[in-house]
Amino acid sequence: MTEIKVLHTMPELETVVDLQVSVWGLNPRNAVPSALLHVLALRGGLVLGAYDSQRMVGILLALPAQDTHTRDWILWSHMTGIIPSYQGRGVGTALKRFQRKWALEQGYRRIGWTVDPLQRGNAHFNFHILGDDAAMISNTYHVNFYGDMDDDINRGIPSDRIEAMWYLDQPSLRSLTDSEGITLLSVDDKLQPCRANPDQSWNKSTYYVALPPDLNAIRSISQEAVLAWRLALRETLQAALAHGYSIVDFLPTANHNKYVLKRV
Repeated sequence: MTEIKVLHTMPELETVVDLQVSVWGLNPRNAVPSALLHVLALRGGLVLGAYDSQRMVGILLALPAQDTHTRDWILWSHMTGIIPSYQGRGVGTALKRFQRKWALEQGYRRIGWTVDPLQRGNAHFNFHILGDDAAMISNTYHVNFYGDMDDDINRGIPSDRIEAMWYLDQPSLRSLTDSEGITLLSVDDKLQPCRANPDQSWNKSTYYVALPPDLNAIRSISQEAVLAWRLALRETLQAALAHGYSIVDFLPTANHNKYVLKRV
């Protein structure tokens, strides 16, 4: 059974640095250093470790931050990572639920973080799993948010991100498929993005934006194919968000790997 611990000591925090490098294939200079982690742990931030027996298998780092629009204080979740052999085993869910409980005890009502919108696993986890616990909304898109990144996942494409905002004390916004919804972006039989004709009215209650079921299959075609998906997804999501829609769910089924966008 996974045990979640709040971390404070330098040996624990040095292990967090090692885990960052191993999970993402980071250049060590791009990892959050233990000295900064120590400040976070002692001055209002949160550093969590997930353990299987005595082995650290996952981490979460968060810090106090101000909402850029309201200036309210929120908890900003900078990083959550699980070693590959423990992914898909509920470790990330345990970390985020511990974080939610801790944040509510500290008086926070929202936790925000960035999500790579092209990663199907991220979309499923954030908007479908965590979004079942409390309202999860994204209405902000950042182009190349972190600049050029040199890790194994992001190398070679712009580091676009959406902001996920978890409203900790508000009920879930997850909803069933709306028959009136329109799919703005779909996957063709060659795994390429296929955009629908632009919607000039933007009057539907629901829109859908699809992701490829396996991004590694896209990478096996070419890096240009991954970039084509990045740009198509960017254009489609930016248009929907600009017209007042927000991502509120993700449908992770055999036939539907789609963001659900509604006005909220």
